Amino acid sequence: MKLLGLSELSYAVFDLETTGLYAHEGDEIIEIGALVVENGSIQEKTFQTFVNPQKPIPAAASQVSGIKDSDVVKAPTIDKVIDSFLEFMGNRIWVAQNAKFDMSFVSKKLIDLQRPPRQNVVLDTMGMSKILFPYETSHNLDVIIARLGIAKTGERHRSLDDSRYTALALIEFIKLLEKQGVRHLTEIESAFIKTDHLIKSAKPKTKSLF
Repeated sequence: MKLLGLSELSYAVFDLETTGLYAHEGDEIIEIGALVVENGSIQEKTFQTFVNPQKPIPAAASQVSGIKDSDVVKAPTIDKVIDSFLEFMGNRIWVAQNAKFDMSFVSKKLIDLQRPPRQNVVLDTMGMSKILFPYETSHNLDVIIARLGIAKTGERHRSLDDSRYTALALIEFIKLLEKQGVRHLTEIESAFIKTDHLIKSAKPKTKSLF
């Protein structure tokens, strides 16, 4: 079987907005956005939904995302949207910026809702940035899109727009890797996120929402 190159693979890029940083301490998802990258371009079909966290959104979280209680009060709860999200993501390679954070929430909800764990490969654009720019000290999404010359045409800290920024970064990263002769997933293993025991090990180092 032919080993597909990075640019030949199908990717599902996603982003979550949440009430806080710690899935295992009761923080909840309030928005999900996702899109697909195939053949080096973003596809038209997208996924986006608010999620009712069934608790007030802290002011600090609202300040970052702009999402307020009034935005989510009539939204479906996570048990009503998780299956449609998983169906959209499918068996593609999952991609997120700082994927360890987003996957900690997904994994926690799969456990809470008694769904089987996902076996997808999860790729972190932050990890890809560290491979490509090892001497740089910052690899957050704002820094990445500025470094790559990606224009800001949407809102930051909104799930679908951040998914789009992450997808554009992914496309550019693949081009840069291929120029360096890196053509297969197995050659960028340090950018993979291992989901085993993620809930216990995914606690961020900082409590800053930024």
